[in-house]
Formats: sequence, structure tokens, C-alpha cells
Amino acid sequence: MRVQYFPQARLRFGVAQRDTTPPNGIYMRSWGAAAVGKNAAEGIHRTHYITASAFAPLDGGQPMVLVAMDIGWFQNMQDETNLRQRILDHTGLTSERLLLNMSHTHGSLNLNSEVVDRPGGHLLKPYLNHLSDQISSAVDEAISNLQPAWAMFGYGYSGLATNRDYYDEEAKAWACGYNPARIPDGTLLVGRVTSDDGRVLATLYNYACHPTTLAWDNWKLSPDFIGAAREILEKLYNAPALFLQGALGDQAPRDNYVGDTAIADKNGRQLGYAAAGVIEGLAPAGTKMVYTGIMPSGAALGTWAYAPLTDEERKPCELIEAQLQTVDLPKKQPIPTEKELEANVANAKTQREQEITLRRLLLNKALGFDQVHHMPLWVWRIGQAALVAICNEPYAVVQQTIRKQFPDNAVFVLGTTNASFGYLPPKDTFGQGIYQEWQSPYAAGCMELVTESSIDGITEIMR
Repeated sequence: MRVQYFPQARLRFGVAQRDTTPPNGIYMRSWGAAAVGKNAAEGIHRTHYITASAFAPLDGGQPMVLVAMDIGWFQNMQDETNLRQRILDHTGLTSERLLLNMSHTHGSLNLNSEVVDRPGGHLLKPYLNHLSDQISSAVDEAISNLQPAWAMFGYGYSGLATNRDYYDEEAKAWACGYNPARIPDGTLLVGRVTSDDGRVLATLYNYACHPTTLAWDNWKLSPDFIGAAREILEKLYNAPALFLQGALGDQAPRDNYVGDTAIADKNGRQLGYAAAGVIEGLAPAGTKMVYTGIMPSGAALGTWAYAPLTDEERKPCELIEAQLQTVDLPKKQPIPTEKELEANVANAKTQREQEITLRRLLLNKALGFDQVHHMPLWVWRIGQAALVAICNEPYAVVQQTIRKQFPDNAVFVLGTTNASFGYLPPKDTFGQGIYQEWQSPYAAGCMELVTESSIDGITEIMR
């Protein structure tokens, strides 16, 4: 090998950011273990942001927009559907060209516009309207900011994520918590977008890890570890940083389930500095590395130098495309009726039971009561990078398997994007009592179907 190529993209790019910190006092109860009677936020740990990034071909055409959001989830999925539709209507984007990637922070509000009767619940609908307006405004600005740019991509590693499927031998049960015996996927994929005059316009980092540092003892609104990680990158590069949540189903920090916001910041620094290290190692925009021969010294020194890409080599870097596919996922059987689920909610004896049964009711209403969920799957091409977005929480093996198929490309694998219905665990976990399998509405084998469909979609779009 005498030439090394780097995955990159030549495109038009724009970015815009908005402060979307929820109001203090808003409803945020989302942990079954939280103290009875506590429901509303009692302070703010860090600012929440949404960051909209627009990608478009050099020669024009409708952009693709990716929005990174400091949002945990939409408990009422209709809220997410309504919000995304409002953004589509406002911007004129088509559905395959808009991705809302939720960080999945567990330290912030619980979005469900129907719980207006709970403490702080009256603030949820106004906040959802505010969020819709802010995202639409940021998307407009990002599109108006489109300019010629280079995006460079590279892989690295962070040790923040650990495996969280732990078997408790004494209890003879699976716990959802740190398992030091299993090796996690610490793969960290970064992107650096620069203008033609060399300014950094944005940084992106795709990592799979549950933001569950802050748990039932925390009542401060927090983006969890994403906040400190973003602060590091934005100070270093003077540009917005987009955290893109990955295939996080079985991954979380080792230091987890606490009420101390300092631990969330510590976890965030670990990820932020790791991402900065990978960004610093990226090649100059629009270049390849060429072997230039031997320089005689005490040893025969092999020398390399950066060289500009040729016009022919730049062509694949300029391809920008979006596709929306469908994967048919069978559901677990039997499927309970809506009346049965409503009765379970009404008969719940504890606050924890009420929360669990309400989640199940809202999930089934969002998915519908058919035998199959026609799950949307978004596949993008950004030059020599591919992106697949999944509206669920797949296990990390999904991103590992997909990336192995495309060693010459940077492959972004996004979970919790454009809604999130449930976990996608491997088929061999079914029947063991693991939380993710218990929570998932999907039958065994659905994770594998999504993996295969993702590989097929990337293969097609990268031709």
C-alpha cells in the first residue's frame, strides 16, 4: 500500500443551535424507584440544546437535516409524531430528509402531554410547542447557512461505555447494571466539518451509551454526560458539537444511577476528551496520504506526505443522498387489547406499577395492535460516510456487525431517532428475563432483521 485514503465528504453544510432548557418545575418523573410523591424538577444542572445540521450536494438540491437533541424520549409517541410533522410542514423537507436524534438522557423531563394532572404536567404542552418552534427555527437557519465545506471522519475509542447485562448469581436474576465480565463496544466515530477557509463549522461524535448517570435521586434537569462532553468540544473548536446516540441497548457508564451531577460531568469529560483526541488525529480536508520513499538516516526512514485528492477521487465524496425504507418486525404474541392495558393502568397499586403499565399502554397505542410493526429505517449517504437511523434501542452488536461490512467507509449508526418504541436485543436473549427483552414489544429475531436491512440499505446507497 502506497496510498491511504480517508472517508470524507465534499458538500454544502450549515449548522444552527438553540437553547431548549426546560423550565424549572416541569414534570420529570421517569424512574420507578424515585421517591413517592416526587414528580417535578427542582433545579437545572446544565443547559439543554438542540443542534440542527444541514447536508446538501455542492450543485444544489434539497438538503438533509440531522438534529441532535437533549431529549430523553417521548413517552407519548403522538407528541413526537406531531412535533416532527410540524417541522416537516414548516420547512418543506420530505420525511426521509429529517432525523431527530434524541440523546436519551434519563436526567431530564418526561415528555407526555397527557399527564397535565401531575405536578409540573401543565408545563409540558407549552414546552413541546416551544421545542417545535426552536427546532424549526434552527433548521431554517442551518439551511440558510449552507456553504461549501469538507467533512472528515474517523474512528477512535472511549472507555465510558460498559456492558449492562449483569447476572446476579445470588438473586438468580438478571440486573440492568455494570457487568465487568463483558466487553462493551467503545467505538467512537467523529466528524469534523470545515469551511473552505479552514474554520471548523461543527464537530459530530457518534457513541453508544445510555445517559443513565443520573437516576432516581436526581431532580435537576440535566443532559447527563452529554453536557460536559459538548462543553469540551465547543470550547476547543469554537463550533457546535453534535452528540449522536448510537446502538445503546446494552451499554451504560460504569459510574451510574446516582444523584450527584458531578459524576455526570466526570463521565462527560471522559467522552469529550476522547472525542477531541480522535478529531485531532483527522487528516487535512480533501487529502490522501502518499508514501514518498526512503530517507537514509540511522535507519531507512519511510516517509509519507499529504496530497490533494484528484478530481476523480473527489467524485464519490460529493454524493449526498437520503432513503427511507421499511422493515417489517413481528411483535410478541399474544398482543393485549387496548382495554386490557387500560385496566392494568387503572388497577395499578403503586406509583411504580402505574408508571410501568402506562408505558406499556402508550407503547402499544403508538405501535398499533396489528401483528407486525412496519418500522421505518433511514439510510443516508454523506460522501464516503453512511448513516443508518433506527427508531429503537438496538444492542451494540448491531453497529459492530454493520461496520464490519464497510471497512472503507465511516458508518454512523443512530438509535433513538425519530421516536423510540423499544429495545432490539439479540434473539438468544429471549426467555432469560433480561430487562431489554422484557420491555421490547418485538419478537425474537427482529434485531437481526434490522441489522440485515441496514446492511442492504447501505450497500445500495454506497454503490
